[in-house]
This record gives sequence, structure tokens and C-alpha cells, in this order.
Amino acid sequence: MPRIRQHFDRELILLLIFSVFAVAALLSPGYFFGAHDADHSVFYLIEFDATIRDGILWPRWSPDHAMGYGYPFWVVYAPLAYFAAEVFHLLGVGFTASVKTVFALSTLFGGWGMYALLRRWWGRNALGRGAALVGGLVYVYAPYHLLTVYVRAAFAEYVAMAWFPWVLLAFDDVVERGGPRRIALAALALGALFLTHNAMLLVFTPLLAAYLLFALVNKAVRQRRAEESWRQVARTVLRVTAAGLLAIGLAAIFLVPLVAEQGGIKQADWLADNYLYQKHFVYPNQFTDPFWGYGFSDDPAGPNDGMSFQLGVVGVALALVAAVVGLRRGRRRRGQTAFFVAATLALLLLMIPIARPFWDAVWPAALVQFPWRLLSAASLCLAILAGAAVGNLLGAGEGDPRNDERQFPAAHVLALVVVLASLAFTVPQYTDIDPIDESVESIMRFELEYPDMIGHTAAVQEMFTDSPLLPQYLAGEPLQKAVLIAGSGEVKTVRTGGSSVDAQVNLDGPSTVLFYTYDFPGWRVTIDGQPAAHRTQPPYGLIAVDVPAGEHQVSIRHGGTPARDAGTRLSIASLAIVAGLLVLSVVQNRRKPVTPDGKEKIVIQ
Repeated sequence: MPRIRQHFDRELILLLIFSVFAVAALLSPGYFFGAHDADHSVFYLIEFDATIRDGILWPRWSPDHAMGYGYPFWVVYAPLAYFAAEVFHLLGVGFTASVKTVFALSTLFGGWGMYALLRRWWGRNALGRGAALVGGLVYVYAPYHLLTVYVRAAFAEYVAMAWFPWVLLAFDDVVERGGPRRIALAALALGALFLTHNAMLLVFTPLLAAYLLFALVNKAVRQRRAEESWRQVARTVLRVTAAGLLAIGLAAIFLVPLVAEQGGIKQADWLADNYLYQKHFVYPNQFTDPFWGYGFSDDPAGPNDGMSFQLGVVGVALALVAAVVGLRRGRRRRGQTAFFVAATLALLLLMIPIARPFWDAVWPAALVQFPWRLLSAASLCLAILAGAAVGNLLGAGEGDPRNDERQFPAAHVLALVVVLASLAFTVPQYTDIDPIDESVESIMRFELEYPDMIGHTAAVQEMFTDSPLLPQYLAGEPLQKAVLIAGSGEVKTVRTGGSSVDAQVNLDGPSTVLFYTYDFPGWRVTIDGQPAAHRTQPPYGLIAVDVPAGEHQVSIRHGGTPARDAGTRLSIASLAIVAGLLVLSVVQNRRKPVTPDGKEKIVIQ
């Protein structure tokens, strides 16, 4: 029993229980298909599942996008969140329920990560656990965090936010303690973020880099001897660099094709119209405006957006306490508090219209699309500052466990206040789940309603809002994705898969078969099982194949490219290195020297 009590973390359990109220709406049988990206969150999984079931272990192609012409969606969109949802779907959970399950688990995972980070910084005693509890709940109940799920239903973006505190914790461990296991865990955490959401990586990475620079300088200052200080810093820089490079290597299966093949799509589809950052700045008063809506950020344009950009009254109040108390009389983590105060202010500044010259000058910033996405990083900073505020406010008894325990109930009360302050933001606009919502027909209906959301490859010469496949989709008929465009004879599509199409032809003479599928790197054509040439047919950039007379089976299948193969090999090699580091850590721990009394000696790695 004493060992059980020793390892039982009451505050972590309390955090998870309190977090259930944030995900309670996800436990209902309905969904909120009126949310901004709710349709996407489900039909992306439908497409992902179709490709997996077609035998492709790492999907690149979405077969039903672009009015049925398909689109290399997973070449340009990080897929890890959908791998997680696909696991539940393969276990028998419905498409929508799988998405809701991952939403809920991400909420708990993100709160747990913030708790672990703050407990690491403030200690495992009552004081540290109280600070971690409050900070973790401030992160879970941050208005933007709840808005991302219940107003926007931005699935992959929400999952990415769950990784933020874990990545920060892992790299902080590399700086402070080092060792092969910590390098491996940092690489895994950052690699997972790379594979979860492109824009959120751009939001978080500069904050991580700035914090690591601060932590390295802070570590150097703490060293007593200058010569030894710089040696330690140099070793730490190497460890951090190794973890970062390994993270890139782990994500190479996605990153290498993204860089090499993005020229094959019309990138303006991702950066024009509603995705122009110029339309999505936040006005300063909106950070404290209690308004809560379910509209869009540019409807209407100006300071009266249809969605909220508030920071949250409790988070802001605790951040102010951290700034005043922590910086003036805080004895612990004063430099860290100062860093996150400065980071919060910088993030807020970058979201308001005055920052327009920065966004104009720094081209990668445009890939973030919405300046208000920086609220995700700001929410992280405010949660950390909330933990600092509690740690410093209740820190009067620091060093005296009895005082810590006496002041500890205040943290529980404050945790309850955090939950109650944001509970109203956990209510979505419920809708029933129609069978159409979980079918490819939903993709067609969405693209008919929002034709500006149709993706195009670079070979498309004419924009379109219709296709010969559309009536077949809407009628629920078997898709005929192959037709004759030259010659005479019969063509019948006998099978369509997530990344392949098989057609049976009986031709009177040499003819040309057109597949209603975008041509893109990775497509291979076979005639009766033998490789065959194909060409890109204008004006829509589709696959055309010249076929000789007679009966044949003509098939197309989307597969690897040199870039994809190279990225896959690099990821496998990086994963092997990470596994080796973890094994090395186990071996080192078993060989740790011990003192005569049987206790392990502390070894600085």
C-alpha cells in the first residue's frame, strides 16, 4: 500500500476528471456538422480509410476529391491525426465516432502534457502538483482550445495542440538532463508534431526555438566556471540538434515528398480567397471581448468577427499575477516566467493589424493562413504562466511541507474556478448524423456548395465546378471512371479503390482510354499486367492511355516516387536510431555504478 500511495498522483486524476466536462459534448450521439471544418474532419477520414483498405499503408491520394478526379491530399497534408482515427475505425467504430474519440483523447492528452510539464518545473510536492493542476486545466479550458473543437472542428489542428506541452517538456529535459532516452523522446514528440499539422508546426516551432535559446543561455549563466560552462552548453546544443534532426528524419516520409512534389499542385488553392492572412487579423479589444459565436473570422470583416478570439479571463488574470508577483518576488523560475510573459506579448502583437508588415515580409508566415492561429501558442504560454502564478502565490511556505499542504486547497478551488469560467464554451451546435454525412456523397455536396475549395493539380488548365462523375456520386451508382475519347469499342470500370482503378475494355481498333483521375507523380498504368505509358490529357490534367485493339484490362495504381521512397527510407533509418537510443538508455541504467549502501550514484550524462 505505501508504494501505491507513493505512485498515485491525486492531482493528475483530478485533472482528468475535471477535463471530462470539456469533452462531455463529444459523448452525445450527435455531432456538430455546422462547425467550420466538421465536414472535413469526417470525409477526410473516409478518404483515408479508402486508401488504407486499398492496400496503401501510408496514404498519399484521396480518390473522391475534386469532383471525383481525386487529389494528392496526403502529400501536402500531415496525416497522423487520421492514422489515430483510422485505428478506431478499423476496430469497428464509425467514421464520426472515431473522429470524436480522437478529439476527446487529445483533450486529455494535452492537459496531461501541460500537467507533466508544470510538475517537472514546480516539483512533485503539494505545491508543484497544485500549480500543475491549475495550469493543465487552464490549457484544457482555454477559449481558443475549446473553439478549435466546438466552433471550428479543426481536427488535426486540435490534435497538434495536444503535442505542444509534450514537445516543450521533452526538449527541456534534453537541455537540463540530456541522455539518449531523452533525446529519443524529444525526437519522437517533435516528429509527431511534424506529422500532425503543417500550419501548427509553423506556429509552435519559433516559440520552441526561442525557449531553447533562453534555456541554453540560462544554463550557461548557472554554471560556475566559464570554461566548463561553454563545454556543457556545447554538449547540450549537440543534443538538442540531434533531437531536432532525428525529428525531421522521423517525419521525412511526409516532409520529403511535400517539398519535392508540392509544385505539382496549384498552391494558390491553399493561400487564396478565404485563406489570405490579410483578412484574419485580430483587433486588440477582441482578446478580452467575452463574445462567443459560431461564425467565421471574416464574416463580417473587421472587429466584429463571427467567432471569438478571447484569451480567457482566468488565464489572463493568472498571467498578470505571474507577471507581477513572479517577477517581483518570485524565487523560483523567475527567468522562465519573464520569457513566457514576453512570448505572450509577442504573440499578441503578431496577431493584430499593426503586424501586417511582418506577415508581408516573411513569406512562410503566409502558410499559417490565419494570424489568429497564434492563439494556440498564446494559450500554451498563458497556461504556463497560470502555473507560475499558483506556484509563486502559494510559495510562501516553500521548503516547509506542512505549509505547502495547508495552502494546497486553494489550488483545488482555483481549479474549479477555471472549469466554471469556460464551461459555457463547451456547448456546440448539435446536429444529427445523417448517413450521407458518412459517405463520399458528402464530399460532392460540399464541393458543390463551396467550389472554391476544389483542389487542382498544376496541369489543370481550366477551372471546373462539375464533372461527368458527379451524377453518379449523387445517385449512388457504381463509378465509371474510365471512358473512350478516341477510337471505338466498350469500356467498363470493374473496380475502384482508394488508390487504383481497373477497367475492362473491348476495342475495335487502337483507341485512347481516359481515366477521370488527375495525373500526378506516382501513377502507374498497366495493360494486362504489363507497364504501359500514359500522358496528361488537357484541359483538366487527367490520365490518358493509348490501348491496342482487342480485350484488355487497363489498370492505374498510385504508388511510390523517388521522393517518397527516399523519405520512407530516411524515416525508417531515423526510427532505428531512436530505438537504438532507447536500448542504449536501458543498458546504461543497468550499468549505473552503486555506492556501498546499494544506492545509485548520480551520473551526469
